[in-house]
Amino acid sequence: MIPIIIPDTQNSLNVHWTGVESLFSKANKQDILKWVKRNELETLLGSEVNKQIKNLILATPSLLRQIANKVGGVLNTKDAQNFNLGFIKTKYNSFTGREEHLYRPSDLVENLGIKVCPYCNRTFIISTKRKNGEIKRTDQLDHFFPKSRYPYLALCFYNLIPSCSACNHIKKEQEIGLSPYEIERADDVITFEWKPKDSSFAYPKGNILITPTPNTKVNGQMQSNIDAFGLKDLYQNHDDVVKELLLKGEIYTKEYIDSLVESFPDLIENEEVATRLITCNYTSEEDLGKRPLAKLTRDIAREVKFIK
Repeated sequence: MIPIIIPDTQNSLNVHWTGVESLFSKANKQDILKWVKRNELETLLGSEVNKQIKNLILATPSLLRQIANKVGGVLNTKDAQNFNLGFIKTKYNSFTGREEHLYRPSDLVENLGIKVCPYCNRTFIISTKRKNGEIKRTDQLDHFFPKSRYPYLALCFYNLIPSCSACNHIKKEQEIGLSPYEIERADDVITFEWKPKDSSFAYPKGNILITPTPNTKVNGQMQSNIDAFGLKDLYQNHDDVVKELLLKGEIYTKEYIDSLVESFPDLIENEEVATRLITCNYTSEEDLGKRPLAKLTRDIAREVKFIK
């Protein structure tokens, strides 16, 4: 689990709102405003009617939680049910199936600058463009608040989580504890640890156990994410990566890393680059979304003293 760090938040929000607003007819907007009033959301979305729809679509993660808690997952009135049905089948489906020249999910993911699934940090989610101009997506958009239960949040910017198909399929309609948008630093929520599987372990050979451990401050919330995505079992399959890093920790000393920087100043500009060459991954907090298993690599690299 890693955070989604948006390169240019305001631009991404503006582009998203412009694209989503174009989906709504005048009648659609009136329906939404009636829904806002019916659910007494003025205190959350503001009293200025002409800004309420935009405030809903661009609601922050904390505001989304407040709206979801106030409105709930089931709407009972006939008008509300009709509104939700249209919102799901017409508006969200229109967004995901839009023509090339219009704002689409691939544009959202590109604007976020994320290359790896934030839920598992194991799979690239990079789109490619074919010769005919068609976009081939490897990501899927998960709804942090499931659209089947919270359809009124289906197009909200911070409710759309770019993810790999595996994580999106595994999560389905589950409600989990933390959104990648609610995390500032991955180190604050989870740490990957390892230990020998049994007493016969002989370093560097032997079997090890890998455990994703939630930070105590978000223990319950993060543990629900770990359980929902099966991260413990998934990461156990990467024990070879951990053992290689442990072995490299024995071979490459801090002095060796410093010597690389000193010997090749034109090629290796700093210690971070040298560490990336040795670990074959990014290890800085701000770069965890650039390559699969970067968070696992960071935690083990810190243990073997490659980084502080």
